[in-house]
Amino acid sequence: MPLRDTLQSIVSLQSAHTSVMSPAMAERGELVRHRLREEILDFRFEISAALGRYGDDLAVEGSDGIGRKALVPWTRYFSRRMSPSATQGWYVVYLFHPDATGVSLCLSHASTVPQEGNFKGISHQETAELVQWGRAVLAGEFVGDATVKTGVSLGGKRLAAAYEKTTLFSKFYPSGNIPDDRVLGDDLVDFARALAKLYRAEETGLVPGTNSSEIVQILQFAEEIASPAKFPAAGQGWGLDHAARTAVELRAMEVAEAWLTENGFVAKDVSATESCDFLGERDGLSWVVEVKGTTGGPKSVLLTRNEVQLHRESYPRNALLIVHGIRLSKEGPTASGGALMAICPWKLDEDRLEPTSYEYRVS
Repeated sequence: MPLRDTLQSIVSLQSAHTSVMSPAMAERGELVRHRLREEILDFRFEISAALGRYGDDLAVEGSDGIGRKALVPWTRYFSRRMSPSATQGWYVVYLFHPDATGVSLCLSHASTVPQEGNFKGISHQETAELVQWGRAVLAGEFVGDATVKTGVSLGGKRLAAAYEKTTLFSKFYPSGNIPDDRVLGDDLVDFARALAKLYRAEETGLVPGTNSSEIVQILQFAEEIASPAKFPAAGQGWGLDHAARTAVELRAMEVAEAWLTENGFVAKDVSATESCDFLGERDGLSWVVEVKGTTGGPKSVLLTRNEVQLHRESYPRNALLIVHGIRLSKEGPTASGGALMAICPWKLDEDRLEPTSYEYRVS
């Protein structure tokens, strides 16, 4: 069954909602927990690519209530390590409207916490901090897309109101006019890119309530320009769009891996999960290797704080491989060529290391 048809079936069953088990609720539960999950996983490769380093543990789950049948059933996708349960972290989720008018694709944070066998909404203060923080991180993310709106409206009933308070952005699909799977798949990917930005901001230590909007945006920008292929996102600039940047980085990894093999390393690509690009072994010793790709010359490279710390600790069994002069095809986002400059081992010279942003704590 197409994703569109499954969403429509669940929406239609909302009009038959009852808190106790019934044939309609049994069917809704099967669709929410199993069929919709499998149909989202049909897009797992595209979603994982958009999530970058967080796509390696992509998971999908749905719920229609524990015991009593929920007024707002949901199915979400997420990184297991960043959102180990539905009561923790950020995720992308389909929320089905109680009045059966449609379904919304939402970028949301956990809105409830378990309490004495039931669920309670998180505090107003925590909610306000989360939402303010999230919108600062994603400032400008969906600008120009009139179909994506701030927040979500589910009718404000009980737990529906909790979902409303912790949703940053949503896209509504009305009953009887849900788009085809191509559009739905594109939306899943677009929301995954935004989710990855939230995850990256969390990992850089930007905690809700402790950083201004300006600091959040500056540090996010610094992280993104340092490793654009690891952190897929739109609008980063530097003359290349996301597809072109990814092609450059993939070409750099290819050239670097060949160099490592030629120089006696057994290398493993860990760019999706670690603060370096390759873990290598040579003569029984472990190495960490950073790879940077550019269409220009090897004048400078941008590093995250995690990368700087890792290579300081790993010297002298570390290397910086810069693949420069990479050529981009005019016909599409493919890259070729490139010359490799190797600094092996790589000792970071403090005089050459310049900060691209600062965080100033005022309290």
